[in-house]
Amino acid sequence: MTGRCHATLALLVLLAGTFPCKGACGTSASGRLSIEATLDSDHVAPGGTAILTVHIRSAGLSLPDVALPPLAGVIVAHAGTSQNFSMVNNQVERTSTTVYQLMPRGEGTVRIPPLRIRVGRDVAESSPLALTVSRAAASPTPSPMGSLPGPKTAPAGTPELFVQASVDRARVFWNQQIVLRLRLFSRVDLLGDVDWKPPGTTGFWTEGLGPPRKGRVKVRGVDYAVMEIPSALFPTKTGKLTIGPAQMRCRVARVIQPPDPWSMLATPEVVAQDFALTSEPVTVTVDPLPRGAPAGFQGAVGDFRLALHVDGVTVRAGEPITARATIHGTGNIATVRDPELRARGATRQYVVGSSTRLDRSGDRLTGERETDVAFVADQPGALTILPVSFVWFDPEGGRYRSQKSDSVRVSVLPGAAAEPGTGRLAPGAVAMAAPRREQGPFGSLSADPPVGTVVLLGISAVAYAAALAFGRARRKRLGDPRVARLEKLEALRRDLARAESLASRNEPAGAVVLAEHALLAGAGLRQDVDLAGLARPERSRVLQERGAGDAEISSLESLLDSLGAIAYAPPETRSSDARQAIHAVQETLERYRRELST
Repeated sequence: MTGRCHATLALLVLLAGTFPCKGACGTSASGRLSIEATLDSDHVAPGGTAILTVHIRSAGLSLPDVALPPLAGVIVAHAGTSQNFSMVNNQVERTSTTVYQLMPRGEGTVRIPPLRIRVGRDVAESSPLALTVSRAAASPTPSPMGSLPGPKTAPAGTPELFVQASVDRARVFWNQQIVLRLRLFSRVDLLGDVDWKPPGTTGFWTEGLGPPRKGRVKVRGVDYAVMEIPSALFPTKTGKLTIGPAQMRCRVARVIQPPDPWSMLATPEVVAQDFALTSEPVTVTVDPLPRGAPAGFQGAVGDFRLALHVDGVTVRAGEPITARATIHGTGNIATVRDPELRARGATRQYVVGSSTRLDRSGDRLTGERETDVAFVADQPGALTILPVSFVWFDPEGGRYRSQKSDSVRVSVLPGAAAEPGTGRLAPGAVAMAAPRREQGPFGSLSADPPVGTVVLLGISAVAYAAALAFGRARRKRLGDPRVARLEKLEALRRDLARAESLASRNEPAGAVVLAEHALLAGAGLRQDVDLAGLARPERSRVLQERGAGDAEISSLESLLDSLGAIAYAPPETRSSDARQAIHAVQETLERYRRELST
């Protein structure tokens, strides 16, 4: 009997170590009913989350419910309830564990009154609890990301989850790159994906820096898993700008141990608990650029390099030669203005195209922008590509910088001589009349048609027969649905050429309308369905029914979003944004054409 008592005492000690209590356990006078309320932490920051766990034990079949009273200034969310049933030596016992999320909105002390339960004449009551809400309990500053092992247990008051927003610079120049890092720190297991709501960035141009990055860090000696979402921000205003709070929702796996580990039915239960976290806003001071900007400065801020490439040094008269200006570097490359390319001795010139490529894989946004201009000289001689210059502001050095290329001389050779064709006179030749058979006041006529007329009639007959054959072949080809769709895709490419022309003339609104129409029409031709006038959900449903994959639909919607966002881009970059989006639409239609051709 004594050994059994010792074993029972050892079990109680073991359970006390297994289930630490930051609250109090209340037991009825008969010992048949008990309630225990615990907090996972006595301190929490405003907007943070504390976990209140309520354990109830009842001997017999009756298991009372407990209701948490309203708490002033606190959002209370019921996270889940688990129940267990055990029977030992014909004695029945039931237990329940209920988890609540407490999210206080302001600083102060939250008083949790005693929780009372009753079964018949048995009454049990927990002790009151106090939760201190203070900004001093806010998330600590993490160390740099790394793979460092942490302790198996965390000090009291260490948060299980917290979110943090930080910038690499708190004071910058206008249009200087800032890296915003949103980080979620966790020392508990997460279920599923994390739902992020990005912060408000009014007054900033925003570019993402790739997918979320994961690692491990130590925060005040405690090991955390960290998920980081970096973004590049470029201020478009001066003064004090505020990056708003970011919101994050995730789900945590809670393992609730049964109060009676010796029960055959007592198995741990996993309860999903939802969390909503909010980061603190971040303030950035933006200084205007210094006075004295040199001529040619158009707002580029960062670290850039200019390169000029010409197709060759010789060209024939009437043939084009292309010059390409490339700007490469770190900064808001998408908003960099194209440098002016000019040539002396050119009869005419036209823009072949421009493109922007961004690299988001690093810690900062880099990329390059290319502009192609073709020059044509109609007369032999020389054509000179004039020097190309580019001016930018270097925020690290705090000064304006410029780069200028050398001029490029191109020799223009005589063009290929055109051979005289049928019915055409060679240069310098004299037209001769047909000889007369007999002299007369007005010449003579012959019943035989001239040889040239016979030849022309034969050529016409052959051409007519060829036209009839071509028409029949074309009608037969157009009878093939795939060929008909390819013909319509070709017409859409002409619409995109018109859109690109509008964007070059600083008419991005009209360009976007044509590009959106071409993209939707092209996707409809690819899937053999009409997408005009459909809302996004209906469009996705129709495309899925036609066999389009999720990745294809997501790519289409992303491109449509990019076109729609051009209206909200800064006025000075709308045309370049429109050209970039039109180029992406052209690549998509070209892919559709290749898929239909195979």
